[in-house]
Amino acid sequence: MALSFRGGIHPEEMKLSAKCPIEEKQALEFVTIPLSQHIGKEALPLVKVGDHVCKGQKIGEADEGISCPVHASVSGKVVAIEQGITHFGESTLVTIENDFKEELSPEIVPFDTPISQADPEKLISHIREKGIVGMGGKGFPTWIKLKEGRGKVQKLIINCAESEPYLTSVHRLLLEKPEEIVGGVKILLRASGAKKAIFAIEKNKEDAIDRLQKIIGQSENFAIAVMETKYPQGNERVLIRTLTGKEVPAGKLPLSLGLSIFSAQTCRATYRAFVTGMPLISCVVTVSGECVKTPSNLLLPIGVSFRQALEMCGGFAQKPDIIVAGGPMLGENVENVDFPITKTTNAVIAIKEKTYKESPCIRCGRCVKVCPVGLMPLELAKSVVRGNLKRAEFYHITTCCGCGSCTYICPARIPLLENIKKGKAALLNEKKENEAKEEV
Repeated sequence: MALSFRGGIHPEEMKLSAKCPIEEKQALEFVTIPLSQHIGKEALPLVKVGDHVCKGQKIGEADEGISCPVHASVSGKVVAIEQGITHFGESTLVTIENDFKEELSPEIVPFDTPISQADPEKLISHIREKGIVGMGGKGFPTWIKLKEGRGKVQKLIINCAESEPYLTSVHRLLLEKPEEIVGGVKILLRASGAKKAIFAIEKNKEDAIDRLQKIIGQSENFAIAVMETKYPQGNERVLIRTLTGKEVPAGKLPLSLGLSIFSAQTCRATYRAFVTGMPLISCVVTVSGECVKTPSNLLLPIGVSFRQALEMCGGFAQKPDIIVAGGPMLGENVENVDFPITKTTNAVIAIKEKTYKESPCIRCGRCVKVCPVGLMPLELAKSVVRGNLKRAEFYHITTCCGCGSCTYICPARIPLLENIKKGKAALLNEKKENEAKEEV
């Protein structure tokens, strides 16, 4: 029986690229690489305009604290270093003119010690140097997660869920590169000190489940948990409740339950960093939507623009109303198609916008029924609209996982999540202001 959770929704899947094998694409004349592709401090630039760089060369060093290095995805000449905007936010942007020579950096060498014999601290240091971040979320540096969890985490959860419409990159990786994903998990087990890894995957991916099962066999270190196909199954708090029946306490991390979660993409990037020595300089991106001529799964160098990715798929079949970085539920609307692909870009979706007129609430309770966290979305949204943040806190607004199930299901088309996000942002600003006053 497939595992499930309370609430959730079943949006139309629209997996237009599910049967499209991953195509590796080369960078074009220029790539623009942000030095901020992770949560935390931006990487410090190591190059200047006019420098020649090699593919895989470190061009941004991790700053102190929470940060991560950044590497060149092509060889060529640095032609610009300037401030700019990406779908990830503000960043220093390093533009490299591609010389198409694919000259590898001398740093690109395989790890020199068998993983089973390697010191965990050395493994973590290597993961840091190769710029590995969480590719299924907001880009939390993997080395920090491993360092903080060392000796505390008992199990790893490998998030293979892909419940948002259109997204298929994880499914394709599980079908085409399962050995690399499992290999990366073995490294993460050794580095973290955990004894077991659970692959969490939805039941509609039977072919991928079969592939994984053949690879892990009867190993006691691995298990496969088959889950209902339901959104937002991939949210880490929802995932933990589905698999364990336990709740991550408010304000706490999965580590408080002895768990650590890694995406399938991050596991593969980890494997490649050790076996080939290649840092994280590319990612598999689903380019899809009813407005894309040829929906595809592309392996793209980081720094290729959204525009170029769309052109690689034949351009537009019809003019889109919205282009989204990521899935249509959790992704960010892209204001500029010249934004670069980053480490956390798993999809570029071009779709028509469905416009609805908001109407008064009919008190149907559907938003409460589908909320995977068990909140009262309407009460939260009303509190924010009325400027009553204390009431919103009373209804646990900070516990909202931001999945948008409430807005999706609302027959009155009330922008519930939009208002909840505004409330959470206002509370965060209020907290920062109070902390600043206390320091003074």
